Amino acid sequence: MENGKKTVVVAMSGGVDSSLTAVLLKEQGYNIVGITMRLWDEEDTARASFSDNPCCSLEMADGARAVCDQIGAPHYVVDFREFFRKEVVDDFYRQYLIGMTPNPCVRCNTFIKWQPLVRKKEMLGADLIATGHYARCLFNDAEDYYELHRGIDLSKDQTYFLWGLTGEQLKNTLLPLGEYTKEKVRELAAEYDLPTAQRPESMEVCFIPDNNYRNFISERLEQDGVTVSTGDIIDTKGNLLGKHKGYHNFTIGQRKGLGIAIGRPAYVKSIIPEDNVIVVADDDELTANHLKAESMSWINGIPVGGRFRAEVKIRYRDPGKDAYIIPEGDSKIRVEFIEPVRAVTPGQSVVIYQGDRVLGGGIIRN
Repeated sequence: MENGKKTVVVAMSGGVDSSLTAVLLKEQGYNIVGITMRLWDEEDTARASFSDNPCCSLEMADGARAVCDQIGAPHYVVDFREFFRKEVVDDFYRQYLIGMTPNPCVRCNTFIKWQPLVRKKEMLGADLIATGHYARCLFNDAEDYYELHRGIDLSKDQTYFLWGLTGEQLKNTLLPLGEYTKEKVRELAAEYDLPTAQRPESMEVCFIPDNNYRNFISERLEQDGVTVSTGDIIDTKGNLLGKHKGYHNFTIGQRKGLGIAIGRPAYVKSIIPEDNVIVVADDDELTANHLKAESMSWINGIPVGGRFRAEVKIRYRDPGKDAYIIPEGDSKIRVEFIEPVRAVTPGQSVVIYQGDRVLGGGIIRN
């Protein structure tokens, strides 16, 4: 290591956030190694515009390389396509076929970004890894471990997608953008004259370039030679309201595109793939007092004492709801809401907060 400085492997998508992350850490005296993960084939994203695919396109990789050239850091492109396909894309497809609504970004961060980055760090003899996420990694002196906290820009906070991390992983992680607003990041990128300063950001799923998951699932079904037959759309009393052309085309809380007319708004309440049935309901029937979740990950271990009160988010843009958390073994929980919540969606994540700190999260199953 040059002059005894620590070396940081920075995950660089080619966007403004990861670019500024590399620059800020370079300014702090770290040796930087830029890594761009090739996750998806360019021909599979050719239908989309450049701005739709910040993680995947060769043009974005060129942007990351240009930033590394500017700061005098080496840059590598690593091929994670097969791993990404198996762990994220195929899982996304399978979850829809069992009636779930998955969040691939959570799985990508947990299984694709952090775990392989840690391995690359070790292979390169580096000390730390870093990403451009809007979140904070803080050391708790009293407990002697690292915690995950929300970024100061709550409108951009990305901790909802990071609940699968562990305290041990956070020990080796730097998240410098957690202390900045998005506006400040853009301003600093312009001051450093970064070639990626004006790159647009995207909220789309990188492997679904037109943001139409229904088309994506339908194309996969066709490739696999699978036919999903027409099924019933019923109300909560079992009355037949119409027919659907595939239960995978629906998500909990959906109102538009149901293909039925009953004289009032109707919303998807549940998806029953084993019966090939979609259940719809009035808006006031979508609320729930509790949920169950599994595949729990506790960043610093299960809180002691059993039942405890916390704030939970059941989707990314959820402002958060107060609830009681009841651990059921190491990997399952029951969440009892103080006030009913709307459209609890199986397959999505439930993330548990105490103040700005993330305790952990899991996958909703009811």
